[in-house]
Amino acid sequence: MKKFMVITSETLGKGDDELGAILMRVFLTCLGQGDEVPEVLGLMNGGVKLACEGSPVLEELKRIEERGVKVRACGTCLDFFDIREKLIVGEAGKMPETVAGLMTAEDAIVLS
Repeated sequence: MKKFMVITSETLGKGDDELGAILMRVFLTCLGQGDEVPEVLGLMNGGVKLACEGSPVLEELKRIEERGVKVRACGTCLDFFDIREKLIVGEAGKMPETVAGLMTAEDAIVLS
């Protein structure tokens, strides 16, 4: 596996959540338009909300997925937030798949 990216929050960085939401949208837009994309985009903890109904970045995630990226939202996290049925982009993943993916990736990138 070439690149495995994990996003653990709805916002990018710490400090101001409004700014963090703007940065996340810009980041995902740039990721979807860039020359390279990860093989897998794993969403964990609050990051799973990005792929669910009502998320302001659904279109950006759809574009990323259309480029062949496997979008995996942590199933445990979806259940914890009681939003599994609201998942719009990607599919529910399992922790063993995440661990195996991270361990075999040439590059692992974690954003929180």
